[in-house]
Amino acid sequence: MSDLRGILTPSGAAISPAADGYQLEIGDAKFDLREFQRHLGRARTLLGHQQTSDAIAEFRSALSLWTGPMLSGIESPALQAQVAGVNEVRLSVAEECIDLELARGQHQDLVSELAELVSEYPLRERMVAQYVRALYRSGARACAFSVYEQARCRLAEQLGLSPGRELLEIHQLMLREDADAAEPAAPAHSTLATSSVLAGSAPDRLPSEIGHFVGRTTEVDLLLADGLRPGPQRVVSLDGMGGAGKTALAVHVAHRLADHYPDGRLFLDLRGRTCDRAPLGHRAALRRLLLLSGLPEAELPVPVDALVQLWRSRTASQSMLVVLDNAADAEQIGPLLPAGDGCLTIVTSRRRLTMTTLSPTRVLSLEPLSREEGYQLFCRLLGNRHPTPLPEAVNGILEHCGDLPLAVSAAAARLRRRPSWPVRYLAKRLSDRWLRLGELQTEHGGISACFDASYRHLSTGQQRLLRLLGSAEGDHTDVDCASVLAGLPPFVAEQMLEELVDEHLLMQPEPGRYRMHPLMKTYCAQLLAPGGTAEPRSVSRCVSRQPLAA
Repeated sequence: MSDLRGILTPSGAAISPAADGYQLEIGDAKFDLREFQRHLGRARTLLGHQQTSDAIAEFRSALSLWTGPMLSGIESPALQAQVAGVNEVRLSVAEECIDLELARGQHQDLVSELAELVSEYPLRERMVAQYVRALYRSGARACAFSVYEQARCRLAEQLGLSPGRELLEIHQLMLREDADAAEPAAPAHSTLATSSVLAGSAPDRLPSEIGHFVGRTTEVDLLLADGLRPGPQRVVSLDGMGGAGKTALAVHVAHRLADHYPDGRLFLDLRGRTCDRAPLGHRAALRRLLLLSGLPEAELPVPVDALVQLWRSRTASQSMLVVLDNAADAEQIGPLLPAGDGCLTIVTSRRRLTMTTLSPTRVLSLEPLSREEGYQLFCRLLGNRHPTPLPEAVNGILEHCGDLPLAVSAAAARLRRRPSWPVRYLAKRLSDRWLRLGELQTEHGGISACFDASYRHLSTGQQRLLRLLGSAEGDHTDVDCASVLAGLPPFVAEQMLEELVDEHLLMQPEPGRYRMHPLMKTYCAQLLAPGGTAEPRSVSRCVSRQPLAA
């Protein structure tokens, strides 16, 4: 009670003895929530008097009191409903304020804020619509269409819903304005005219550029050279372990090459390694590519062969860049390649693809970042809430992250959310192997979810061998050691080890020698039961769905 009294005294609240307990006297105490409500009251009064500028200032003062979700870190079932209600009020106020600012033409000023909000609340359609509008009015037309398409797919896949009124209205407005710019004589509300113009335009469906991209200089130079070099049906394959930054590299290079592919830039997630969704089949993937290219859904045939033929004929004379992300295998990719000699296809996969039939121009396998690149990425993502640390202060963190881009990004985000933590404190927490994966969690699941998606696609024998290697001493092994450890004939052990190398779950520094990435080793060790046997614990829902043998 003494400690609590000391905390509350500066606010004006008091705790006093009452009978056999204590009484909290709030009175006119100054609390963030009360200040928030006072600012809101003043903002609404000013709006009623048509004083929009002053009302926006009050809304912004109210929102500035928030530094994150209410009572973050306090889990109390009794408070959950109240907390959810207040958080909802905050988001509604943010949307109301942003609507006022958009109406005043402040589109470009709001892009960064809306990008962060939409990243945190991707299913909040009003915010997504505001983000799309801000992008479009700021001149980022391609990004605006891309964000809309991502939201549409997310709503369909996660909730089985179509976009709501606000999202549809801004999308139709963008289509009409693009149609009017291309053919001024076309009727403003003609669906047929809009579809026709869109089908003939150059679609740009790339995700937004990666603002924090660093390093990979050699790979970028090679990919740019391939992208600028003429030649028939160029296919570039990027593979690497989960979290190595394959998608980031592909998107970065695609943006650098965009102007050289005037007939369109498309991006499609093939869902080859995910926990909760099956890989896209040929029919679904071809339909999405054709829709992304601007073809109306009503014109799409049903048979797969007809879809393949339509895709090939549509791209035969085109100069188009297509990014096929997260491929499961080469078979999934074959029918999706554009047919034009002026086209470039960038494929990313966690698995080394056997692409003899696809004649890839280049195959690049991504390794973890260099220590210098890892330091640059960490500092770039750390933001301004911490002073820029010296390289030697960050070395421990990068070592525990194994210089894996996703892990380095998660560590920087963790520190950014904890401005009171010094760098050495996070390094100390990461040094504990049982805390490490938890510290590297993100809102999207982090390293554990990334490794889960790879693990669940393995055979039961491969899963068992990985768990045993995770519990063994040291990071290195060879065929003989793995054979003894797993009780397998040497030729079977070698075959499994090589398959795990192809899946980028093991590295091969030299012939016959295998190495496990330190984070993968930590992950696999934690899959073991407490008794140390190869029977796995249920670490996540996507892993526990797999029937695993001992």
